[in-house]
Amino acid sequence: MSEENPTLSELLEQEGMDRDKVRALLASIHPVDLALDLDDLDLDERVRIFEMLDAEIAAQALAAMSHDSKVELVDKIGEDKLGAVIDKMPDNAIADIIDHLPHHKEKQVLLQVDTNKKADIQHLRQYPPNTAGSRMTRNFVAVSADTTARQVIQEIQGAVDPHTVDFIYVTDEHDHLQGISSLARLMLHKPDEKIGDFMRKEISVVGPGTDQEEVARLAQKYRIRAVPVVDADMKMMGVVTLQDIVEVIQQEASEDMHKMAGSVNVDSLDAPTLHRYKRRLPWLLLTLAGEMAIAVAIATAFRETLERAAILSAFMPAIAATGGNVGLQSTTLIVRGLGMGTIRGSQFAKVALAELRLGSILGITCGLAAAGVAMMIENNHQDVVKLGIAVFLAMISATIATSFGGAVAPMVLQRFKKDPAIACGPFVTMFNDLFGTSVYFLIATLLSFSAKA
Repeated sequence: MSEENPTLSELLEQEGMDRDKVRALLASIHPVDLALDLDDLDLDERVRIFEMLDAEIAAQALAAMSHDSKVELVDKIGEDKLGAVIDKMPDNAIADIIDHLPHHKEKQVLLQVDTNKKADIQHLRQYPPNTAGSRMTRNFVAVSADTTARQVIQEIQGAVDPHTVDFIYVTDEHDHLQGISSLARLMLHKPDEKIGDFMRKEISVVGPGTDQEEVARLAQKYRIRAVPVVDADMKMMGVVTLQDIVEVIQQEASEDMHKMAGSVNVDSLDAPTLHRYKRRLPWLLLTLAGEMAIAVAIATAFRETLERAAILSAFMPAIAATGGNVGLQSTTLIVRGLGMGTIRGSQFAKVALAELRLGSILGITCGLAAAGVAMMIENNHQDVVKLGIAVFLAMISATIATSFGGAVAPMVLQRFKKDPAIACGPFVTMFNDLFGTSVYFLIATLLSFSAKA
């Protein structure tokens, strides 16, 4: 890195460097990029850089940092700096940080917050994590139906949260939601027109207890950039903004990918090794137990076949890999579809048949290619056709079984209110070997390979 663009670590190493110059350099970095750079530093360096940041930039960078780094940093920075930064952050972001702080630090943070903001934060903290209530912001623009367009614009100019001014919410005297208008629609009307005359009354809303994934799914389905949160009487409680919706989608996608890899909880590289070991071990043991059972069955039932035709073992990895990849592709697409709402439980038969057809075509194609290779390298003329048939049929059985199982398992789990993402790793692996390798040796045995000289 050149002197014109020093890294954060290089900035810290430059003794006697003017503090104002450092601030200017830090201000030139986008807060999201700054957050990524801060994540790469050790905690002491992170604190030193953070103390140099202006409160506005520090608040944006803190919000964009990874969760573990964020909590560590908040626990270490000085109270004066913390108070200035917190004052620039939205209520839901502060509530999320406080929920993961030690009790003594929680009190220190709340002391930095003014009375009105403290009440809003405490209100958000009453809802379980990962719900609309914990995600929403209570800073939104709400007006009565007889407010003119000119008056609404004046309300917007005094808004606290810039992420919520894209929409104006129309409520009655008891805060019951009556309608909504976008900022773009508002600007098309004359200054003296009342918002009640052009507001939209068809509104997609959620309750405070709605799971955050359902909120994101609703926003994607109806292509809305903010989701109002209301109580049972349609009383306006808050808004889940586009920024929060995007974060939810990223978070849920990350969790699903970790579950598909066989780790129920998202691992942090900073977590203790023993902690990560305990999280991953159960799924690995489950897979190992299934694989050992298959290995014992093969060694017991097909020992003579292996002894007569050792060439059979050369194609086991190819069959296993192909079947596993087909199953993982199928499961990944189904889990994603269920998560986004593009696939529903009522489509069980349609999805199963579609994946069966695709698995069959993929199996035939891959099976023909693998069988051709097998027949070219087999030296025993008596067994060359048999080996090709065995590889071909095993490839088809593996791809059909894993594509079907990989599609059906997530839908079955969802029907029983289980997270479909957990089906991928261990399940697909064992299903693949059971219907791929075992069928392979069964077919080879039935074809009676000749003994080798």
